Amino acid sequence: MFSQQNNTTRRFQLLCTEMSFDAIQSLFIYMIVAAFVLVLVVLICTTVRKNHKLGYGEEPTQVTTITMTTTTPSSLLEVKVTFPIRVIFGDVTVAKKYDPSDLAQIPKTRLGEGTLGTLFKVVLGCGSVTTIRKIREGLIVSAGALEMWVNFFGGMKDDGLLLPIHFSFWYGGEAFILYEYLILGSLEELLHGSEGIQFTPLNWGIRKRIALHAAQAVALIHSRVTQNAEPLICGVIKASNILIRVDFSACLSSYETPYLVPPEMIVKRNPGRVAPELKDHHRKTFTQESDVYSFGILLLELVTGQRPSMTNLRAYVNERKVKGGLNCVYDKKMGDARNGNLAGMIEIAWICLSCKPHGRPSMDDVVRMIQSL
Repeated sequence: MFSQQNNTTRRFQLLCTEMSFDAIQSLFIYMIVAAFVLVLVVLICTTVRKNHKLGYGEEPTQVTTITMTTTTPSSLLEVKVTFPIRVIFGDVTVAKKYDPSDLAQIPKTRLGEGTLGTLFKVVLGCGSVTTIRKIREGLIVSAGALEMWVNFFGGMKDDGLLLPIHFSFWYGGEAFILYEYLILGSLEELLHGSEGIQFTPLNWGIRKRIALHAAQAVALIHSRVTQNAEPLICGVIKASNILIRVDFSACLSSYETPYLVPPEMIVKRNPGRVAPELKDHHRKTFTQESDVYSFGILLLELVTGQRPSMTNLRAYVNERKVKGGLNCVYDKKMGDARNGNLAGMIEIAWICLSCKPHGRPSMDDVVRMIQSL
């Protein structure tokens, strides 16, 4: 009987020992998971602080908030981060329409890469479409200069000749600018796009109209002055900065670029379009005369359909004229243009392309010459 009691006691002690071991083991696992979650939280907080600093030494106008929730030690960590937001340009009504936090994070369709930064198409929750440019990181040296020029150009009245700036803001350390979205895109896409369903060849009448609108837009810029009473310039006038509306009227975009980007970068990114005096001098300084030169290149691009970055258009036109006259010069995709005064447009381009800056016409004169064709 005593033996049986002893056996029972031993089994009870063994069972208690096993239960204690299981409890200790569970507690140990629980502590490991809790420690892992704690380390993960610290790492995420540290990464957020490092990667989302305010840009260019600016102080936030709103407090950065980090919300973290954990239900059980084994649950997924949920992190919600809101970065500092400050409106650069845009009235209260526009600011209510565009939520900077949503705009910065909403899925986007890349439209192209410009000197100033990447351009995206954004479909808003209400169904409307806008274009947003994310300023290239590290490009802007001074946040104050960026804000000053965006406000300067955003407030400029232009009668539809310039692509308007709708809204601009800081989100964390990144700057964004919103523009009107034009479904036909740029002249660059229409001139050099791939043949297909969406491709729209431009006849000579439409090209002349685009040339006139582009000339009027540049003349408008040249008629204004900076806050220091210095004449405004465009930097480089090119097909990718001429945007086309559905009625084939045109407007100028990226006119703020030469005031936000070093001129050396603009010259380097635009071979075949810049005036010779900008290539020859160590110090690059855009002028209204250099604008006129690049506009002359744009006119030859409209006539020939050739890319200035791929072809020396002055040499191309001269060579073609010698070989077969104007019929060998003009872009065949625009149809029969023999009666469209191509010779007159080429002559205007040639005057704009004078090697000596003082020999080039003003943009007001260029507008009058195109109107007379």
